[in-house]
Amino acid sequence: MLVLTYNKTLQGYVGELARQQVSGSPGLILHVSTFSKWAVGMVGNEGLVDRERTRPAIGSLAASVPLPIDFVIDEVEYLMGRFHPDELEDYLGARREGRGQAPRVERALRQRLLTDVALPYIAHKEKQGWRDWNDIAAEAALVEGYPTWDVVIVDEAQDFSANQVRAIAAHVGAEHTTTFVMDATQRIYPRFFTWPEAGVQLVNSHVLRSNYRNTRQVAAFARGLVEGLPNEDDGSLPDFHASDRDGPLPTVAVGRFGAQVHYAVRRLRSEIDLTSESVAFLHPKGGGWFDHLRQELDREGIAWCDLTRASGWPSGPESVALCTIHSAKGLEFDHVFMLGLNQQVTPHGDEDGDATLDMLRRLLLNLIG
Repeated sequence: MLVLTYNKTLQGYVGELARQQVSGSPGLILHVSTFSKWAVGMVGNEGLVDRERTRPAIGSLAASVPLPIDFVIDEVEYLMGRFHPDELEDYLGARREGRGQAPRVERALRQRLLTDVALPYIAHKEKQGWRDWNDIAAEAALVEGYPTWDVVIVDEAQDFSANQVRAIAAHVGAEHTTTFVMDATQRIYPRFFTWPEAGVQLVNSHVLRSNYRNTRQVAAFARGLVEGLPNEDDGSLPDFHASDRDGPLPTVAVGRFGAQVHYAVRRLRSEIDLTSESVAFLHPKGGGWFDHLRQELDREGIAWCDLTRASGWPSGPESVALCTIHSAKGLEFDHVFMLGLNQQVTPHGDEDGDATLDMLRRLLLNLIG
């Protein structure tokens, strides 16, 4: 059995659940991994560069295209992840969904993105001896000689690219069960594709309607964040009628970041039982953005751990976790604080259907709903 997740943090969480629930089952070979680690295990990591290097390389080629640079970078990553490396021209005529309505990208602009940015970036990689994560996915689909899998489960599948799905499909047995667990409304990366183009023929589709995670109040709050977003084929809006529990209303705290931290720490001390309840502090950015919070938690003697990009689930006594909002996808906590949500750390366009704004709304839904 192969269980694939999108990021390391979720891998650690799922791996710990599997260890508790199914380890020791006779005859079971269970492998829980991120897609990236699984694929690298087959094709190696020689020349591999991460997005901290590839995104500036793409951005340096984007100056001639009349679009925001960050949007161009996402668009190029989208086209290279959706189409087979030998079929990038298909981008010109494909239905371009999952990328918002603004800015508009007509065929002439797509041609410039392909000719002036994507293809020169590929040439740049070859000259530098680079391999990016899309190369890893494409290569993994071609590898032979590895045992195939009987059962595959892909969690948070809405954020896998078509090339990643093609790689997974290339390594299943003749008789297999593959399950994609997903909600397209919560897609936060520009990775729309259709199942047939990724080589997948869906046999059964089940809609999970019961909401076991949220109270009615939380589900209603989450729905308001994404009302009006395009509802794609495999997506669904939060349904507060599907919840069978009531609870307190979510709290919105406004003010300077330091005041928000002070408010959250005070609530930790007065209202939350850290011996039996879990707490997550989430922020759009990592690194130094957590420094003030770390200082305040240390001052109060509150133990904490950092989950961002962690490959193993913490086994220590800490009940408080610090994590970026991207790394928190798929995780669950009793209490969640999202601090510092402002234009500085979540920049986006102002037009209706702006791709970046839509992505941010979906990300917040992912965390709340």
